[in-house]
Amino acid sequence: MKGALLVAAAGLALLAAGCGETAGGPGADGEPIRDGDGGAWRPVAQSPLTPREAPLTVAVGGRILVAGGSDGPPCPPNADCVAPPPPLRDGALYDPAADAWTPIADAPAPVGGGVDTSVVIGDTVYVTTVIFDEDGTTTTFQSYDAAADAWAELTPPDDSEFRALTAVGGRVVAYRGSHEDYDGGTLAPLDPLPPDLGYDPATDTWAPLPADPLGPSYDRRLVGIGGGETNPWGREIPYGGVLDPATGTWSTLPERAHRDPLDGFMIPVGDLTGERTIVSGAWALDVPTGTWARLPDLPVEGHVQGRSAAFADTPDGGLVLLWGGSHWPDADAMGMGDVGDGELIADGWVWTIPAPD
Repeated sequence: MKGALLVAAAGLALLAAGCGETAGGPGADGEPIRDGDGGAWRPVAQSPLTPREAPLTVAVGGRILVAGGSDGPPCPPNADCVAPPPPLRDGALYDPAADAWTPIADAPAPVGGGVDTSVVIGDTVYVTTVIFDEDGTTTTFQSYDAAADAWAELTPPDDSEFRALTAVGGRVVAYRGSHEDYDGGTLAPLDPLPPDLGYDPATDTWAPLPADPLGPSYDRRLVGIGGGETNPWGREIPYGGVLDPATGTWSTLPERAHRDPLDGFMIPVGDLTGERTIVSGAWALDVPTGTWARLPDLPVEGHVQGRSAAFADTPDGGLVLLWGGSHWPDADAMGMGDVGDGELIADGWVWTIPAPD
């Protein structure tokens, strides 16, 4: 049964919503199928880490790794600031079952967090980090073996441009998120197009993959299917669908209700996935049953940004961890108004996703 759930989750493709559609949840009557019956956010035990923003946060080996991030002065909400100092190198592993932290070895190079900057294969986390300095930027590539508590400094994909990471068939793949030529004065496609790269851990080398058949594109994501933006042009586009790789057939997900995109708490960055669950925005989807749960509001006054998030499968169900960030108590939830002074935080919260009916 577990294998079937893994296949279903791997075959999921969330289709992009049409332009101008509000973020909402499912349910024909405008209400989510499940709302809050999984409980509220709960604070986690005090971490051994100092306050910081945007650490690497990812589930590995039954625990959640929190490492690196920035302890520089936080940038006010909705402001443009200079590049932060190099990220930190220390970290800790959080055990959801014991609600306990274990410090880990320091990384050989700074570690940053972000969307599509890390992948997990077995008990090993691979992460890329862009470091800003007076001479420009430098990209590092490192691995962390959670079972051995050991870091390794590896050869980065290349120095031409930042590349996102994904995992395909137990292999690390690095790819460009856009084929646009930012240095040529126009947004014409790069010529030639840079290849996507596959990593060989045995030799610490990268090799080009077969060319993308879609040609030049932007907002690329190598996650099986999808990526980019769509425009409905008068058509009704479903919220999403599920592809069964064994049969090659699609099924649609329940239609989502309309909701103001500024209403309620949302996961701060990217999508979080588990064996049978996807957490995106304000909603958690149970793939096999096609049912949804609404994320409860976080009991924090003011505005918090720079928070990192991770998803972990536990014996009690899917669990979402939020950690770190900067708190602006005088701003509203969207960071508007007189923001006042902010402070870095080292707070963590967890939410257990309710089991489907």
